Amino acid sequence: MATSYQRAAIEEFLKSLPADAPIRSVVASAEVSTQIDTYETADARALAAQARYRAWGRRGLRATTFGILIGALLLLPLDQWFTGPPRTVVGALQTLALVITFGATLLIMWLKPLDLWMSHRAEAEQLRGKLFAAILNGTAPAGASKALLTQKLDLLMAAHINDQLRFFDKRTGEHKKLASNFSPVRLLGYLLIVGAAALGLAALINGLGVPIPNSLRWMVDLLVLPDANRWQLGIATMASGVLAHATARTLMEEDERKAALYAVTAKKLRRLIDRDLSKVQTATANGDETALRRLFVDARTILEQEHAVWSFIRASDDEPG
Repeated sequence: MATSYQRAAIEEFLKSLPADAPIRSVVASAEVSTQIDTYETADARALAAQARYRAWGRRGLRATTFGILIGALLLLPLDQWFTGPPRTVVGALQTLALVITFGATLLIMWLKPLDLWMSHRAEAEQLRGKLFAAILNGTAPAGASKALLTQKLDLLMAAHINDQLRFFDKRTGEHKKLASNFSPVRLLGYLLIVGAAALGLAALINGLGVPIPNSLRWMVDLLVLPDANRWQLGIATMASGVLAHATARTLMEEDERKAALYAVTAKKLRRLIDRDLSKVQTATANGDETALRRLFVDARTILEQEHAVWSFIRASDDEPG
């Protein structure tokens, strides 16, 4: 099943133009329509492969974390709750979590969803370049060349370059948030560590008879619990599991690398636009397509540098000939 995102972006731009705009005949041509269909089919394959990779990776990661948290419960001084059948249930749940983790790991190794995702995304991005190359190479009825060039530039900016900038800006923010030391999951881990440390400190103060102000005595008394060592060990184990989950998820999604990569790519695209767009607009208004083609090649070069994570070879026919 194909997506319709790129077609929708192009059609959204066309809504701002009159019915007889020459760019409409270019977009409606058999070649461009075929390129759109081909790209969106490839895009759908890439998105499906990405979803499979994330689904199995996250299932395995969640199962591992669940197994750690379940095991940590048995470290807490809650023996009266976990005797007989309840303890058996906890053990069964922990075993099930390990089986799911192992199964997810085997499936990822066998099916190689990451490799499929990367190869399908590389194919889709190359086809996106071919799509806009076909639009730039399109012709219109005689006498409409200047207007067509201007509309090609506007379409390229609206449905490709600016669209990519919006994607980079959005994903940069998302990946930065997930990679942050203050993401919600990490904050939960930090809170558990503080709780475990507070229990241990209170037990130490109470055991050594360290003098403290009366204003703090109530707090120490509140934190001094029977079997404090077991409480501290269990909570610290939970904290380790939660923080390990956050770190592993960030590594799986490559949040730090992607945030930096998207930010740099967006910066390069904006620098290109600031430097060349006004000159290209003037040239296309005068019927000169050379500057437009150069802008497209330069923009595709920047995007292909970002897409190098998906493909090591830049397709030479991404450029309009």
